[in-house]
Amino acid sequence: MSGLARDRFPAAISAGLLSCSKEAAVYGGCIKTLLPEVERGVCDQEFQILKSCMRAALRHALAKSS
Repeated sequence: MSGLARDRFPAAISAGLLSCSKEAAVYGGCIKTLLPEVERGVCDQEFQILKSCMRAALRHALAKSS
């Protein structure tokens, strides 16, 4: 990661969370229903959707900053 991208990464994460708030809420809701016995992979579909959204949002935010 270049120095510029590294400097802008916190803002890009913030933008990603704002852009993916619906996906984050769905994933968090899935995890919440399983508390306190959460196991790896139980909300994998929701996680993959959130991960995909965050990757796209980060790429977009970091591309704008370069």
